[in-house]
Amino acid sequence: MAHDFKDRVIWITGAGGALGRASAETLAAQGATVIASGRRFETLPSAERIVPLAVDITDAAAVDAAAAEIARRFGRLDGVVTSTNLPIFGDFLTLEDADWLKVIDAKLLGTVRVVRAALPHLIASGKGSVVVLSGRGGIEPSPQHLPGSSVNAALILLVRGLGTVYGPQGVRVNAVSPGPIKSPRLDALNAAGTGAPPDTALPGPGLPTDVADAVAFLLSDEARYITGSNLFVDGGGRALA
Repeated sequence: MAHDFKDRVIWITGAGGALGRASAETLAAQGATVIASGRRFETLPSAERIVPLAVDITDAAAVDAAAAEIARRFGRLDGVVTSTNLPIFGDFLTLEDADWLKVIDAKLLGTVRVVRAALPHLIASGKGSVVVLSGRGGIEPSPQHLPGSSVNAALILLVRGLGTVYGPQGVRVNAVSPGPIKSPRLDALNAAGTGAPPDTALPGPGLPTDVADAVAFLLSDEARYITGSNLFVDGGGRALA
């Protein structure tokens, strides 16, 4: 389903990854001006209606500066999509504090920094919307990916809290939790023995565009009465778990 994002400005972090890139391309195709950010400029998409921007979300000052620059340059900020994945896998006893802290700093605190910096502009928009890419592991944890699963659970709770607090100010906050999606990350999960379960209801894996379509829906006016929710895009795997 196509949505009308004409005159909307949407910031996507982690746009160098498969899901962030697909979301940027989908939203731009539907009329949005998309600021596609990531740590490495050379990995970011650059096309009509997509503006690449190098931003390290582990640097709070850089995130604040990016949000201010986007609002100054484009005159508004209507939506934010956070997409961060770190391929840190291993047995619980082999994972060190540094492994956990890396995931927490980049995915959890990175999301906090981005949303915090964007919120004043989203409130000013009058129809601001945030979509956080979490993961099915936040509900059904992966034994070999406990740092990521734990952070995903925290993000789902954060989304519920932010949706409650900022709904009265016109900002909707939702999560999308992908399951097995065809991407380099899925290849890494399979290599670590933590890939798609055999009992997904639909044949898979899914495609990055499946996630991008869910992101677009939650950002759109068609989802105007949805906030604090977590939408699974996992081929029905959670229902069969």
